[in-house]
Amino acid sequence: MVENIINQMVKLTEQKLDSLSKILDLKSKQKEAINEDDMGSLGSVIDLIQEQINIIDKIDSLYILKLSELKSNTGIDNIAQLDSEIYSNIKVLNIKLSEIKSKLRLIKVLDDENNHLINEKFHETKEMLKNLRQGQKMAKGYFTEYSGTMFIDERN
Repeated sequence: MVENIINQMVKLTEQKLDSLSKILDLKSKQKEAINEDDMGSLGSVIDLIQEQINIIDKIDSLYILKLSELKSNTGIDNIAQLDSEIYSNIKVLNIKLSEIKSKLRLIKVLDDENNHLINEKFHETKEMLKNLRQGQKMAKGYFTEYSGTMFIDERN
């Protein structure tokens, strides 16, 4: 029974790894969309990433249930307490969990880079709007109609 629970946990970690790999690929596409200022593509990539995150949330919920079941059946507090000679798949599970941690670190690095790029683009756009408003104010000053007389001081 415990071996069966561990096998189910391994399958869940494999599913999570698959979704994390998809997110990793999508984060690269997100970076391309940001660099190319392709907001339509960026929006669709973000939607695809969110779909994978929703899948991972479901996988995590199932994993937590299996982990609780494993703990109650074996009386352990931590997976590391299981003997790998008795439960052969525990090594595979630990390897998969390490791979998940590694992929999460890679995703975090790409996500930080993408956030930095987005912030740079935001500040560039903000500066462009500021310059545009300033140009509008100057243009407004040149194109106002004067209803009164104007004096030009020609003193040297």
